[in-house]
Amino acid sequence: MVGGLNFTFAPPSRLVTSFFIVGTIFYFLSSVVFFDIDIINSSYIDPKVAGFVHLFLVGFMMSVIFGAMYQLLSVILEIPLYSNELAYAHLILFVLAVVPFFGAFLNSWYFEFLGYGSLILYISFLLYLSTIALSLKKLKKLEIKAYFIITIHTILFIGITYGLFSSFALTHSKLDFDLLNLANTHISLVLFGFAGGLIAIISTVLLPMFMLSHKFNKKISSFLLIGIILSALFAMLQWYFLLRVLVFFSIVLFVYQLHDIYSKRLRKHIDIYALNMLASAVFLIFLAILSLFLTKEIVIKLFGIFLIFGFLSSFIIGHMYKIVPFLVWNEKFAKLVGKQKVPLLADMLHDRMVHYEFYTKISVVIFLSLGIVFDSGVFMLLGKGMFFINALLVVFNIIYIFRYKG
Repeated sequence: MVGGLNFTFAPPSRLVTSFFIVGTIFYFLSSVVFFDIDIINSSYIDPKVAGFVHLFLVGFMMSVIFGAMYQLLSVILEIPLYSNELAYAHLILFVLAVVPFFGAFLNSWYFEFLGYGSLILYISFLLYLSTIALSLKKLKKLEIKAYFIITIHTILFIGITYGLFSSFALTHSKLDFDLLNLANTHISLVLFGFAGGLIAIISTVLLPMFMLSHKFNKKISSFLLIGIILSALFAMLQWYFLLRVLVFFSIVLFVYQLHDIYSKRLRKHIDIYALNMLASAVFLIFLAILSLFLTKEIVIKLFGIFLIFGFLSSFIIGHMYKIVPFLVWNEKFAKLVGKQKVPLLADMLHDRMVHYEFYTKISVVIFLSLGIVFDSGVFMLLGKGMFFINALLVVFNIIYIFRYKG
């Protein structure tokens, strides 16, 4: 038992860390690809922009989510994974899908392979969903956490199916598909429904554990679950105005939950994790405001910057700085407890470098936002450069954790 959570059924640490390593690699590749993206003069449906967004969201974000979900499923529901081998197969197929999928977006001469890459990626997602579904069959009793997991994965299945149809619409002009509506629904389902729902689950489980928070309002999770279901429904019905309003109120509710957990914490020291969570909350406030004006192109771009480089980067990397040290510590030092002195989890982070990483991340958002607002190529270049430096620091920090010897 750790922090009230049962790790008896947790999968091998190497399985989870493998996804985190893949995610870190994609994060770095995203920073390289971003140099070739002209955000000022491009729309979000431009192939190169879409390629970068997918590289970041699917490559980086989803890799980390997959690893975290395999761990959390076993921990919060206290059931073993149906098959570790199936999870490894999912990882391998997921990585193999990268070249044809992202290459098709980023290179026009390779675009015809988008459909094949999408299909391989779709199958890898089905392997993941199958692993989750078969694992959930072992549950004897359903509770709010289980309903949450079932709901968001149902939304994920619908969302990736819309994504597959979107890729077919792009590569087969003879198909009578409305590409824009398919793409918007795909984005809304995967981003607001699945990723948003999973982030809400993580916040109600990991955030209180890492901050030693008790007696926070757990009923908020039920309201967030209702919001997630409605957001998926509104997206499929293409009720985008209601979707924007719902996203606004969901973000406000989620920020309140973060504040409630943070204000009732016993651990008062603001470490790098707490710093990232505070930044996440601030970025969410900006996102809530921007979500009401998403019909304007400049607002869409600013929303994307605050979402990708602000909220998601802070939230995901902040949790990586907590989860990866624990997994590596469990692999290297757990067996030495009681036999010799073992390091604390905080010792496994390079304190100066994780803070440098945090500040460069903030500077990325500032420079890119100024570049959009003032139509400035100089600010955009500074933002791209800082993103590359930030990615190098993330890679350094993750390697440091894995190489830590005590």
